[in-house]
Amino acid sequence: MFRKIVSNLPFSPTLVGQLGFYATRLRKEETTRRVGLIFTALALVVQSFAVFTPPESANAANGSNIIYGGFKDKNDLLGIYDRNLDSARHTDIQQIYTLFGVTRQDLANASMGSFNSRDFNLSIDSVGRSTYSWQRTAHAVPGTSSVVYSGKLYNFDSTSWTKSHGSTYQALIGKRASDGQWFAIMQGCGNPAFITLPPPPPQPVASCLGLSLTPISRTRFTFTAKASVANGATISGYTYTIKDTKNSVIHAQNTTTNQSTNAIDYTFAKDGTYTVDVVVATSTGKQTGPACAKSISVSPEPRCKINPDFTESSPECKPCESDNTIWYKDDNCTSNFTLTKTLKNSSQLITDANNTTVHAGDRLEYTLTVKNVGKTTGTYTIQDNLADVLEYADLIDAGGGVIAARSAATPVEKVGVISWPAIEIKPGASIQKIVSVQVKSVIPAIAQSTSNPESYNCRMVNDFAGNHTVALVQCPTPKAVEQVVTQLPRTGTTENMLFAGLLISVVTYFYARSRQVKKEVRLIRRDINAGTI
Repeated sequence: MFRKIVSNLPFSPTLVGQLGFYATRLRKEETTRRVGLIFTALALVVQSFAVFTPPESANAANGSNIIYGGFKDKNDLLGIYDRNLDSARHTDIQQIYTLFGVTRQDLANASMGSFNSRDFNLSIDSVGRSTYSWQRTAHAVPGTSSVVYSGKLYNFDSTSWTKSHGSTYQALIGKRASDGQWFAIMQGCGNPAFITLPPPPPQPVASCLGLSLTPISRTRFTFTAKASVANGATISGYTYTIKDTKNSVIHAQNTTTNQSTNAIDYTFAKDGTYTVDVVVATSTGKQTGPACAKSISVSPEPRCKINPDFTESSPECKPCESDNTIWYKDDNCTSNFTLTKTLKNSSQLITDANNTTVHAGDRLEYTLTVKNVGKTTGTYTIQDNLADVLEYADLIDAGGGVIAARSAATPVEKVGVISWPAIEIKPGASIQKIVSVQVKSVIPAIAQSTSNPESYNCRMVNDFAGNHTVALVQCPTPKAVEQVVTQLPRTGTTENMLFAGLLISVVTYFYARSRQVKKEVRLIRRDINAGTI
């Protein structure tokens, strides 16, 4: 339009009025574009905060974390290590890292970086406090009561994309000074990752030096055993075994001690020739030898038929509760328990609801059964972890049990565990506990945990001593989208700033063009007033 008005001005001076109208429109357009430029610049400032300050997951911390909630950077990790304390009051962090060969100096020499779960030909293992389907190898932590579990990290990948491409983790990465092997401490959870376990410490040695028999009376003797240990080996006890001429064991006695010399007194109750040998229990295993076996002859009184170590009148001469052919303290006279678990959907009238889909408001019953298949009465304490079930359901009947709630005195990994007092179970008898839960009326759409893919994954998984039950939850639409789209495109700082630069260039161009056209109108009007047009 502007070009048409200017080209016709020499032939129709009356177009000057239209040129003035066009100039007024240009001023308004310039104002509009100036405002657009200002708001675009402000939007870029806000976007820069989002680019340079990465988001953090609201569901990142998990009871399996070695350091609950992870750490911010290397200095934060070193501070937690030096205190040996995290926000969940764990006091075994130093011992866990030491178990996997990582020292404080190794941490100080390491640097922040990233690695993929499929690196090193899928040989990376990760460690956590809880056991999952992919994390089953148990490791007792020396000096503590803790047990941690390890497994191949690539088994942690739960989607088809991550199974093919792996998952990338931010971590403090370095090499162990003990053997030069790669290790990483995962930033989001503080869990160690490694390729190989550290080399074992120098091998301790132990041996049984000898056994002497000293008579006290005709039938009573003192057995004195001696042992030696080296290279850190320790003694935990001695086992004395007495056999008759038929090589049958008539008496076996264990003593618990860490001393290199041990003695016991024993009174024989039957005539005959016997052999006495001692086995020393050490940290390297059971130790014995020719010097630790002796022969002896005695003439004691008649003995108990089921255990000749005692007389027939002795209160210890008692048979096993359900087998009168063996002694009540015999190794075969023990209790043994089998555990089973079933899942019932009372709302849908499904007796075996394992691997079935549950709906909002459904009532589910978990039946826990413990049976004593041994030969004597035993005591058993029933415990079951309902943490995963209670993500989508509410407990309505604990069946007499007590569930551990979150508190300062309750370890994070114990939250959601229901337990009952210890109970005696006779041979062949069984007990049952029934726990009832009701699926929430509104299924929560909480995002799946970044540190534990089994949390809020539309499945209520429960494991009772190897009895695995799964209830599939009909989750809302956002959860369905989450399982298809697992993460946003990886844009990064460079891509964001390039897009911002392109956007501000376009806005600046249109603003400059408006100013240029306004200037040209002003020049034309001046020429008209001067009579040059």
